[in-house]
Amino acid sequence: MDSGPTELTFQPKLFTNATLKKTVAVSELFKQLKRLSKELNALEQETVDTQSLDAVTKQMLAASLLKHKEPGVISYVACCIADLLRLYAPEAPYNDSEIKTIFNMFIDQLQLLGDTNSQFFALREYLLTSLATVRTPALVATLDDGEELISRFFTGLFGVVSTDMAHSMQMHILDVLQQLLEEPKYVPQEVIDVILLQFTKKRQQDNSAAHQLACDLANGTADVLQKYIYQYFNDIIVGAAQQRLEQREAEGDETRRDRALARSTMGDLRSAHFLILELNKSAPGTLLNVIPQVEEELGVDDVEIRVLATEVLGEMFADKGFTLAKRYDSTWKAWKGRRADSSALVRIQWVEHAVGLYRSQPQLARELNDGISEKLRDVDDK
Repeated sequence: MDSGPTELTFQPKLFTNATLKKTVAVSELFKQLKRLSKELNALEQETVDTQSLDAVTKQMLAASLLKHKEPGVISYVACCIADLLRLYAPEAPYNDSEIKTIFNMFIDQLQLLGDTNSQFFALREYLLTSLATVRTPALVATLDDGEELISRFFTGLFGVVSTDMAHSMQMHILDVLQQLLEEPKYVPQEVIDVILLQFTKKRQQDNSAAHQLACDLANGTADVLQKYIYQYFNDIIVGAAQQRLEQREAEGDETRRDRALARSTMGDLRSAHFLILELNKSAPGTLLNVIPQVEEELGVDDVEIRVLATEVLGEMFADKGFTLAKRYDSTWKAWKGRRADSSALVRIQWVEHAVGLYRSQPQLARELNDGISEKLRDVDDK
């Protein structure tokens, strides 16, 4: 028998008067918030009478609560609001400005997850779980200017994840970040920067949990990230190539500063190509349009760039072997063609990696036999 809608019967006494400007004594405030949180948690979205929540919904955004000097008060408020959003879903009971305030407060709480000794840790863990399972972060995607919030989520959560964190919490962080990539129409550049930062050698050494999170996230959202990662590398590769071209054309007037700039530009290129190698190992699906970019580098006039591209693709084929060669047949053929490059430096780089491929990727060995034999006999390569 249908018992009808369920109401929130408990109406907390959080303030000294109707202006909501001053809260009751801290001990009483904690008592009231704790009971409210328990009552809200027990209500079901399918059966709740949301009208019974209206008063509490308004009270939760009182500045006297959100800016309270006791951090535990804000933690309880965050959990109460998370449950209110669950109960009102799919419609939020707050306007865009209020949603921004709420999510900034949520992020502030999530950034404290590293403090596992805090007496309020369980509340912050509850908040994370709620955001992940209720898919509340999707609300951020509805904001016209939600990019800053999305960036804060990524910076904050990648900063707090660690190997000491429970696996379930790491999975909830992954869920939240995945929602924030899949729901918006546009992903901020800062978010792409944060994700790619986790693939750098230093970050892998400093925080392996953050690196694993980035790998799982990139593999789970490869179709979303492809165009952004392509643009990231395209800006670096095209920009660096153009700079080096301009530097070569001005070689007669070259200064010490110009030479330093050339080394810096090549360093940027090497760093970008290292990231490509790391993505190829851990999240190859994100490189759909990047590998053809590296293929194009095999044919540029700049010898240093051809050497770099030959080296990087050689390592990529050594790692993924026949699978990569079959998927990117044009790139594989272009790379094999470097055995006849006009530069001995490129040919030497090709031979070194071809010999390695011959040993590690037997499925590709037959295609390399003639090229390796020819180049090993080529005295000009010395």
